[in-house]
Amino acid sequence: MPDKHHPFISSSWLDNCSDGGFVFNDICGLCKTSLKGMQVVITPPWALDCGLQLTNYNSANYSKFIESLNTRPEPLLVIDIPPCSEDKAISFSTAVVKQNTPTNFRVQWKHTRILDLPATLPSNRKKQVSKSQREGISCELVSDWSNVHRLHDHTRSRKDLANNSTQLGKLLNAINSESYSFAIEAKDSSGDCISSGGFVIENKRCIYSFGGQKRGHLSAIATVAMLHFAMEVALTKGAEKFDFGGSSDPGVDRFYKEFGAHQIPKARLIRSSWWLTPILKILRPDLF
Repeated sequence: MPDKHHPFISSSWLDNCSDGGFVFNDICGLCKTSLKGMQVVITPPWALDCGLQLTNYNSANYSKFIESLNTRPEPLLVIDIPPCSEDKAISFSTAVVKQNTPTNFRVQWKHTRILDLPATLPSNRKKQVSKSQREGISCELVSDWSNVHRLHDHTRSRKDLANNSTQLGKLLNAINSESYSFAIEAKDSSGDCISSGGFVIENKRCIYSFGGQKRGHLSAIATVAMLHFAMEVALTKGAEKFDFGGSSDPGVDRFYKEFGAHQIPKARLIRSSWWLTPILKILRPDLF
């Protein structure tokens, strides 16, 4: 039986990320929604993956998981599974996914960046943390997630990315008191929050899930300081890995890499009805 307190399977997440979140077969979180009137099943909004939990991440269990997904009647499934690892006790290996995914599923490979804790920062990051202190930037653990929400919205808006701020606020209000979550703010010498982050912990992996920064001459070092402080907090909460969450933006990915974080593959499983393919190429070109 999975731990329902897993962030992406917990009721606080699934009941508040949208109207269609549900636990699937007692092993992962999914969301039923619509696309131009068509019923689809996806990874829950804002979740980095479906939170898949099994007692054994081997080929047989992966195949059973896929068989269960195949029983879904919706014409489109888009499911992100957790980061792959060669440690089959904690996740699937890339080989298991490649060799056991049936041909009616398309596998889209992405990646995240993960750092082992405790982390020894590269010299450039250490210098930035020291500079942030000289500039009067301070970091603190907070219970009020309003600045996480505000700067998350600000960053999405600046990058012209879609964002459902109202629903996000509902989700953050639901998870901010959970034992699996915590939030960090980095403030300048005037006490203004210029970088914030919301984090969740699952199975000793701390995931950078929400937040953003107020652009300015101190924003970069403030974010470095905020993330470094979050790593220290994560350690006290039992985390052994720090997951930056990944990004399709090359600049952001490089920023994470410069912490010394390793590139870890993640698989997105896509199953669509044959008649839907030409429509999806217009509506969701990112799935190809």
